[in-house]
Amino acid sequence: MRYFPLLIAILVAVGCSKPVEVPEAEAGHSDDESGHVVELDEEQVRLAGIETRPASVQLMRASIKVPGVVTSTARGRAVVTPPVPGRVVSIAVSLGDTVKQGERLAVIESPELAQSWAGIADAERQRDSARASLNEAEAEVQLAKAKESAARANLVRQRQLAHAGAFSQAPLQQAQSNLSDAQSELLSIQKEQASHLGVVRSLESLYQDGIVSKAEFDAAKLELQQDEIKLDRARARVDAAKAALEREKNIAARDLLSAKEVQAAEAEVRSSALEVASAKVRVGSARASVASAERLISNARSVYRSNTAGGSASVGQVSLVAPISGNITHLDITKGQAVDRTTALMEVENLTSVWVTANVPERDSIKARKGSRVRVTVPSLGDREFSGIVQIVTDRVDPKTRSIAVQCLVTETFGLLKPEMFANVHLAVGAGNEALAVPSEAVVTEGETNFLFIKDDHGFERVEVTLGKRSEGLVEVKSGIKEGDLVVVKGAFVLASELKKGELKGHEH
Repeated sequence: MRYFPLLIAILVAVGCSKPVEVPEAEAGHSDDESGHVVELDEEQVRLAGIETRPASVQLMRASIKVPGVVTSTARGRAVVTPPVPGRVVSIAVSLGDTVKQGERLAVIESPELAQSWAGIADAERQRDSARASLNEAEAEVQLAKAKESAARANLVRQRQLAHAGAFSQAPLQQAQSNLSDAQSELLSIQKEQASHLGVVRSLESLYQDGIVSKAEFDAAKLELQQDEIKLDRARARVDAAKAALEREKNIAARDLLSAKEVQAAEAEVRSSALEVASAKVRVGSARASVASAERLISNARSVYRSNTAGGSASVGQVSLVAPISGNITHLDITKGQAVDRTTALMEVENLTSVWVTANVPERDSIKARKGSRVRVTVPSLGDREFSGIVQIVTDRVDPKTRSIAVQCLVTETFGLLKPEMFANVHLAVGAGNEALAVPSEAVVTEGETNFLFIKDDHGFERVEVTLGKRSEGLVEVKSGIKEGDLVVVKGAFVLASELKKGELKGHEH
């Protein structure tokens, strides 16, 4: 599986590239094998992912073969369950489909989720209302502060006026003006009375002489009497004006009016300060309401997120997404089905990495060590090799099989290793000996024949080799290459496929 996209890339990249027959003298390897070469430029080599390494003498150790079973790792298997009870409204995958992590698998419709969404909306409305109240309260604070500022400015002004005596002078001047007016009026009436008195005296002698009538004389006396009444009133007004003037002088002397105005200004300042304090209390209450509403929203959203389990959601529906990348290996779900949180809807397995659990006999248990490399072969795959590392060596011996379980992690399975497959695990043992060796994945096997690809001036040459023992991901090469040859350790399968393609075209011609 891993090589397939690389094969496609190299097939596209090489285009018209074709195998080139190389004379035996130029090949420099086996005399009975006609060398075959694949020519690629640097870009094609990069696309194919081809890597080379010099063949070298390495330590090879003998190994023991023990049976094992392939299982999925904890991270390589995930069971998909709904985060909320509900009803399945759509299914986006089928059994065996390959999915990527986060890809949508199905959609669940849930009244519980819709209720959680409504809870968020209610909490947001409460928050908006609380924010409006807060804005109103803050505006009241600003208004009250402006009023307080004006009151304090007025108090300063009133104190300045009081210090200058402005409050005492105006009433005193008014009282003096009123007295002057009363005295002027009294003087005017006195003048009229004197004039009228002269007229009465003149008419009295004329009346005695019979020159004027009694009616004229009585009218003159009546007018004089009226002057007396006016005179009494004017004197009373003068007395009242004098009293008022004396009172204002007394008030001015004691500065009582100034104190009254200042006290009124001070009272206004105190009143406006109380309004500011009251408005601030309302602001504090409004802020507490906003904070409470925000907490409600946070709690409602937390409930909503827990009900969606991280999947994308819309009002009353939630999408179930793949927790890992892999293949759908179990699917037990139908459209319209009612499900709850414990319903296992499907399973996703990622077999890029697997466990191979080997049963090592008790007598060989000392040879299984954590961290050591192992070779894994699977009979159903034609004994194809995989490289693994011992991760866990159990401490208990199975009383029935008299063996211990050893878990080996195989990280490059190419999707070929399936759970419950039988496998053979090869554990390296002993001190070993040195031999010319290459990585196991460098070997291409066709039937009973093994090949390596060697990079030389002509390109990548296929060379038949004779293999020896294997150890910890390495295989001994007894013949076919020499030390220092640049061996293709990655991408050999791509080269073999391209070479076979060229051979098929040759047969067609």
